[in-house]
Amino acid sequence: MSSIVPCTCSRSCQADSDCVRVPRFQAHLDVRCPRIHKSAAACADHLGTMVIALTTWAREQDLADAELTILAIGPPPRENHPRQAASAACVQTCGFVFSTIHLTRQDAVPEGVNTGKA
Repeated sequence: MSSIVPCTCSRSCQADSDCVRVPRFQAHLDVRCPRIHKSAAACADHLGTMVIALTTWAREQDLADAELTILAIGPPPRENHPRQAASAACVQTCGFVFSTIHLTRQDAVPEGVNTGKA
């Protein structure tokens, strides 16, 4: 089984509306019940921002049993004409999974973990 997977990503970073850098990472948030799938692409500078935003959104929705999978993705192919690049919002690329974060409810703390609460 190969860890390289095909995926579709945007042509620019989605973590910051002013960033025009090419995405190098993609995050997929999958929730089993209710069935939810969200994804976002980010450049290397905004990887942390993207992960925090998706994690925060999941916690605000009180979603349990969610998984946030982070892919390192290949750059989108270069276009010959700038107009072609602007016309397509998403492109095919490939990536590999380098991290999976299992999200639980914020109040669910593993046994033995000191939260600092008395």
